[in-house]
Amino acid sequence: MDKQILVVGLTCVDIINYVRSYPVEDSDSRILKQIWTPGGNATNNVIVLNQLNPYSVLFSPIPINCTLITSLLAKVGISLKHCLHRLDGDLPTSTVIVSEGTGSRTIMHYRGQLQEPNCDEFQLAFPDINIFSWIHFEGRNFENLITMIEYVHISRQNNERPKLSLECEKVRDFETLENAIPFVDVIFVSKDFARKKGFQNKEEAVFGMQQNFGASRAIVICPWAEQGAAARHTANGEMISVDAYMQAGPAIDTLGAGDCFIACCIHFLNEGNSLREVLVKACRITGKKVAKRGLLELDVS
Repeated sequence: MDKQILVVGLTCVDIINYVRSYPVEDSDSRILKQIWTPGGNATNNVIVLNQLNPYSVLFSPIPINCTLITSLLAKVGISLKHCLHRLDGDLPTSTVIVSEGTGSRTIMHYRGQLQEPNCDEFQLAFPDINIFSWIHFEGRNFENLITMIEYVHISRQNNERPKLSLECEKVRDFETLENAIPFVDVIFVSKDFARKKGFQNKEEAVFGMQQNFGASRAIVICPWAEQGAAARHTANGEMISVDAYMQAGPAIDTLGAGDCFIACCIHFLNEGNSLREVLVKACRITGKKVAKRGLLELDVS
């Protein structure tokens, strides 16, 4: 079966400023390095997926004739073939401060006025959804999220493919995001989202999502930074917990670490790896990613 992966979500420009330590308010600070790069969770997913396989596709709105984002996407090898080219709306932008002393990242996001894709546009772009073996939705675009997921369910009929995954990262209250959880096969739960829901560790988050949010038949995966990651196949499966990969050295850049982890999990699940193998490999690659700047030229071994 074709192993094509479709990722649906945001494209923006990240202006990343690397500093030795986080600046004091109302002060002048020198930047060690500045990088302009494509960003957004879905775009970051595809940047990583492209280093793992040649068959990942991005579906994202971008402003028409925006040479900045088109040139940046071309530099990281992302095709615009399936992106929505909007006539109106300005490009979302994130200004990021990365402290290399602690590895922390502080993100200031300008959402812009770019219209999110609706289900009609999704269907028009992908009339045969069965060309994909996996579809991943960034946890956003809540007005259209469930209708797009429903379209995939109708299209795949009784087939198990394409698999559907959903990222639960945003800590603001969005009922639509939680309502979508029972309709997907794999749920990625961020540490911040888990804490917002009252869970204190990765295992508790996996258990709680399966018990309380209608995910009893899904794989739930929860990365927890330096504490590694946990996951479980369905509510009756074995709880799998793995340690973080620390051998690459101290963290200097955690920007995009969660996106890297999710992309690795999607790839290795799509390749048929066991859940434990998936967590070990995803933690290893992500551990090596945070020890260097950026998402390019990752060591994916």
